[in-house]
Amino acid sequence: MKRFHVVVPDASSSGRPQPVWRLGSVLKFCLGLSRIERSRIWRLGDATINGHPAHAPHVHCRPGDIVEAWYPEARTSVTPDAGLALPILYEDDWLLAVNKPAGQLSHPARGEQHGTAANAVAARYRSGPIRPVHRLDRDTSGVLVFAREARVAGLFARSRANGTLTRDYLALVQGHPSAVGTIDLPLGADPAHRTRRIVLLEKERLLSFSHDEGLMPSPEQVTWQVARTTYRVIQYGPDSTLIAARLHTGRTHQLRAQMAALGHPLLADNLYGGPKSPPLERQALHAWRVRLHHPITRLPLELTAPLPEDFQHAARAALA
Repeated sequence: MKRFHVVVPDASSSGRPQPVWRLGSVLKFCLGLSRIERSRIWRLGDATINGHPAHAPHVHCRPGDIVEAWYPEARTSVTPDAGLALPILYEDDWLLAVNKPAGQLSHPARGEQHGTAANAVAARYRSGPIRPVHRLDRDTSGVLVFAREARVAGLFARSRANGTLTRDYLALVQGHPSAVGTIDLPLGADPAHRTRRIVLLEKERLLSFSHDEGLMPSPEQVTWQVARTTYRVIQYGPDSTLIAARLHTGRTHQLRAQMAALGHPLLADNLYGGPKSPPLERQALHAWRVRLHHPITRLPLELTAPLPEDFQHAARAALA
């Protein structure tokens, strides 16, 4: 059962005096509950004002009143798997951050319902939906954040949209890109591959990583997504470079496809033409840091994941 409690304030979020509130507005603006959550309160739960039942959103309340609400939270459809390791980086009542290893999905997919990070999270909490704030590719390691309730998931979605939640990556790339860069290359689905992306280089020119040029669509046939990445070089090696990159949009394979389009694919990324880099058997990409304002306390929070051994070994070899 999810329960909520708030004292009705005497001013709105804009600072204007608010002598009377609708109960629905208190739930929405003071508690930050989503439309789905508010609907669950009226359908499956209930609310009170100063301990007295209030069964509808139009009921009035005033500053100083105590509003309480509750609803039974839907059970997760993710199967708990207690046998999976769950390397926890941070945990409190509202969010969980884990260090996802390479080779593991973030969340169950149509053909793979077990063995994911979400299955491990479901085993830890045993109830309630599993809400990843973002996703990582199967073979990308690093920080993965989950919201522990719907209200927090909604706040995180707004943080991502307004840029106050940032995700930083470390990557080993082929060649020597410029010391700093901003990449604004739109991405679209590759008709030759189920997950691969294609890149719009110019208005009339796109780049496909398929070997079958007969499947190359025209730019007008593709639904393009805006994708923006900034990066800086940390260290140049003889033939490779270690970069730190920030994703300002969260598109599938964003950094991998964009760096490949610039002629600097990630090491060991065979999907986008990256060169082999023993002992690395997956793309050289690690989600090393997430910065955010805590959704409840509003205090700044920095979550970091150490470099895994395979990435460390590849970096030493590539940069020596």
